[in-house]
Amino acid sequence: MTESFRFQKVLTDIKTGVYVRNYRITNEELGTDCRWFIEKRRLEGGVSDGVDIVTVDNGALSFTIVPTRGMGIWKGEFKGLQLGWKSPVENLVHPHYINLETRGGMGWLYGFNEWIVRCGLESFGPPGVDVITDEEGNKIEVPLTLHGRIANIPADTVKVRVASGSTLELEVEGTVYERTLFGPSFKLTNVTSTSLNSNTVRLTDVIENLKSTIEEMQVLYHCNYGVPFLEKGARVVAPFKTVAPRDAPSVEGIDEFDVYGPPESGFVDQVYFCELLGDEDGRTCVALIDRNEEKAVSMSFSVEELPCFTIWKHTDSLENGYVTGLEPGTSFPNLKTFERKRGRVVKLGAGQKYEVHIEFSVHLGREEVDEVKDRIEGIAGRAKTKVYKKPNPEYSPT
Repeated sequence: MTESFRFQKVLTDIKTGVYVRNYRITNEELGTDCRWFIEKRRLEGGVSDGVDIVTVDNGALSFTIVPTRGMGIWKGEFKGLQLGWKSPVENLVHPHYINLETRGGMGWLYGFNEWIVRCGLESFGPPGVDVITDEEGNKIEVPLTLHGRIANIPADTVKVRVASGSTLELEVEGTVYERTLFGPSFKLTNVTSTSLNSNTVRLTDVIENLKSTIEEMQVLYHCNYGVPFLEKGARVVAPFKTVAPRDAPSVEGIDEFDVYGPPESGFVDQVYFCELLGDEDGRTCVALIDRNEEKAVSMSFSVEELPCFTIWKHTDSLENGYVTGLEPGTSFPNLKTFERKRGRVVKLGAGQKYEVHIEFSVHLGREEVDEVKDRIEGIAGRAKTKVYKKPNPEYSPT
């Protein structure tokens, strides 16, 4: 499909000094019949003070992008159903109030409440220590914090577009730089888009190595769902090739790794590291389906771009954050040193780019749910899933 821009507006560009505090464009301004809008606001007060948000509504589906927090997607709504989850961190938190090193490197959690949030780009996974070569050629130890920095870096540029193709497309583009002296420097260019009255959000990321040397890069998409899609009896359905428990608590639930329980106060997290099958184009599909199979959310991505898939089950009480994370990534969320030894850390050459394409969809009614199930079954074919009953040293250091 060839697109032409009917409209484009630069909302932020720090190099040229452009900053638009509040903005709104609707179908009425462009003379189109179907209702839609794109709205940018700056929040005021509390820990949200100074946070920019861009809300896109295509007439059926709406979602809120947060340029101040690495172009993550805070939450969404489709025909009255909430997309995302209810975190104990109720409001958006400006990065000014996040100290990634607090609580032993777990400070990332003080701002964690998004539907879709990136982890990376220098590293992701648990806090720990990595060994690198410094600018003088010496081996030194450096601390790594939980899930890296990219989710707490504001975007340098933000643009909104309305594009004409086979249908009207609503797009938000942002660039985020994660860079340092004597270390990796990356440019993330993100385009988040949707079509009028569509049930789908498309996310395209291009990650570029800005250095003249080879640099390691990791990215994981922490995609989080709670009520109403997550409930007792809900299932995660995917063309699983292998499934391995991360640790002892995960071993306890391995026989029902794909089934969820009700909110349970004090629940100990269970995590499963998976490899998925892809279709002839290398794309796969994962769905979270409610117990009555009347509603589902799905995500489609390339197993070549994102070869590792993690299921995070945190079915604690509603007050403590009843949620599951469906997490495609370039590697598993282990310490970077472990993933490096397993050959799962991407190396980008000077100026090299890494592209990721993900689609997020909502399916309502048995017919639509059956369609996504059939798609997954078609990818899986007759292949049998290898389920490890204990942590496997290829996937987990435990």
